[in-house]
Amino acid sequence: EKKMENIYYARSANEQGQKETVFHHLSRASELCQEFLSPLGYGAWGEVLGKFHDFGKYSEDFQQVLRREKTHVNHAGPGAALVFQAYGGWSHGGKGQNWAAKLLASVIASHHGELSLVDDGVLKRVLRGEGDRLDSEGRRFSLFGQEEFRDAVSQWKSAFTPPRLSPPLPEFSDGEDASLARMLWTRFLFSALVDADYSSAAEHQKPDYLLQNQGPELDPEEALQRLSQVQVEKKQGSTAASTLNAMRNQLFDDCLAAAAQEPGLFTLTAPTGLGKTLSLFAFAAEHCRIYGKRRIILILPFLAIIEQNVKDYRKVVPDLLEIHSNAQLDERARLLSERWDAPCIVTTSVGFFQPLFSAKPADCRHLHQLANSVLVLDEAQSLPPYLLDATLRTVKLLCTQYGCTVVFSTATQPSFGYRPGLSWQPREIAPDPAALFAATRRVTVDWRLKQPISLVGIAGEVAQENQACAIVNLRAHARALYRQLVEQTGAESTFFLTTDLCPAHRLAVLREIRERMQAGLPCRLVSTQCIEAGVDLDFPVVFRALAPLDAIIQAAGRCNRNGDSPTGRGIVFVPEEEKLYPSSAYENAANCVRILASRHPIDCNDLSHIQEYYQLLYSQSEGDKQALRQAVEEEDFLEVQNAYQIIENTGFQVVVPCPGEEKLYQEVEARYEKEGLTPALMRLAGPITVSSFQRDLVRQYCVPLYYRAWEHGGAAVETGYYLLGIPDCYDRKQGIVLENVQLGMF
Repeated sequence: EKKMENIYYARSANEQGQKETVFHHLSRASELCQEFLSPLGYGAWGEVLGKFHDFGKYSEDFQQVLRREKTHVNHAGPGAALVFQAYGGWSHGGKGQNWAAKLLASVIASHHGELSLVDDGVLKRVLRGEGDRLDSEGRRFSLFGQEEFRDAVSQWKSAFTPPRLSPPLPEFSDGEDASLARMLWTRFLFSALVDADYSSAAEHQKPDYLLQNQGPELDPEEALQRLSQVQVEKKQGSTAASTLNAMRNQLFDDCLAAAAQEPGLFTLTAPTGLGKTLSLFAFAAEHCRIYGKRRIILILPFLAIIEQNVKDYRKVVPDLLEIHSNAQLDERARLLSERWDAPCIVTTSVGFFQPLFSAKPADCRHLHQLANSVLVLDEAQSLPPYLLDATLRTVKLLCTQYGCTVVFSTATQPSFGYRPGLSWQPREIAPDPAALFAATRRVTVDWRLKQPISLVGIAGEVAQENQACAIVNLRAHARALYRQLVEQTGAESTFFLTTDLCPAHRLAVLREIRERMQAGLPCRLVSTQCIEAGVDLDFPVVFRALAPLDAIIQAAGRCNRNGDSPTGRGIVFVPEEEKLYPSSAYENAANCVRILASRHPIDCNDLSHIQEYYQLLYSQSEGDKQALRQAVEEEDFLEVQNAYQIIENTGFQVVVPCPGEEKLYQEVEARYEKEGLTPALMRLAGPITVSSFQRDLVRQYCVPLYYRAWEHGGAAVETGYYLLGIPDCYDRKQGIVLENVQLGMF
């Protein structure tokens, strides 16, 4: 750094009393950003972003911010204006303007806020010093006009040379795919800059920040060795029929063999109960070994099934990182989860897909880590239909532009190719899925679709079975059916499992059910669809309210799972209730089952019937919801973020006094009293938190929890989190039952 008359600082003094110069910060951020984009072949772009992003700190206005003499100063806008000019943003004009400069400027302008495309006119106004010096949020641009820019550029050029922008911007086709591709590319640039900026800032306080918060590299050979040991243990402990075990072994071997195929898009279509969890990991680890992929990311749709799978995965990769709302993370794991820097990651569909459509810096920070990874999506049928086109097109982009291999795994593989206008041609891992389904025919389904039956009648049938499971579509139906069953068989042998139970409680109930089942004791379970995907239960009889075909097949997967009987029994019925389904999309899919059943008897083990169902379903589809389609077309990052919500309504989050978790509840209360609601406290409370949609009852009988905004004098801010105010309203069997208050039961 050349000696200048004035030294410009990027940050105030750290604990050692050292200030960080703008030169040092730009240099370090540039170095890191270059490193983060190098796996994509765009390291030079990272160098550009790093060297220009805080150019606006070469200003007296920003130095006054550091001295606490001024606030509300925008230092990102001048860097965006300069990079736009430096890389030809106005060289072509109109629709032919230089998109590379546009994207660089947008990323720099947004790196302290939400991502959006810059307005060329605003950048030109900042450079020329025309009009109002304030931005759209009322903040003062730290540099404004040619004279101020000239002095700052002189400072910048004394230390840096504008890097050459190479290679050129990736080519994007026309239409929706082009918009999605350009937006995803912009988010990857945004990710690299945000991570570089945050990390270099953290190093100012803790010089070894990155050294301490980098996960180890994936060792696929070691993972495969551990996996073989786990596989042996599974075989030794298995009580399944020998033919079923043989098929599980064959699927495992088929996944290992398929891993040698060229990277890209794959499916694994196999019946439930064939051990897909470990077989998928075998494919991923072997594929990483052969092709040098950086990490394995396992994406599961529901929190309810994560703990079960993580136990096996952690035996294979001890450094596995869980990233979801219920993960209990120590400080190092929390920091790693911000950057997704680990050899193997387990997360949810929400945690994986929503950042791909987000505009928030914290959400996007890790995206560059996805490049050159193996992504395994389990229970692929769970993707919401109203977001499907944008999701699948983005998945294809991860394969074609970011070096990823993606596997969609399920027993009910959706025929996405029937979606109008969507090209979908994955490679199937299983050599002969149809033969697998035919050979694992373990359930005979009785389709009772013509005459509705009351929940009282279903309770009577379930009561006649020593062990049985009944799955319905709505929590209200589950509670009514459970109460009818308790009247007929008693509470000791009757169990209730819905999201009215907190996660810790659901796990405890599952453990008790398994113990009773193994002991041959009476056990009757009433549940919603929360047990259908990946929950390892095995009943001889399963009753299922009419639902989408994939849900019915998943429910059948909880029946005769280990092949203990020649055949299990499944009964599909139509409840005699006014409201039958949780949403119009769910109802439409269930009606497609009715149509299919009117054509011919449905065989859940016939892949052609599953394909016919999806053809029916997708032929009626209107595609993604209009708000998302329009936002993508306009390349509006903020509106895309708002429209892309996998769970559209999460309800109110109620922290409950779960039986057996009293100490955790008390700890949450104590920490809240001390510091208010914080992200760390939300994670701590995750195992005892229930989502409730009973707005009026929650607000009347639960205590609201507030975030304390210290920057605004400790003002309390509503969060949507509540503490259950009447402990008796959390039932040992039924979970949260706020309506009991209205009934005068407490």
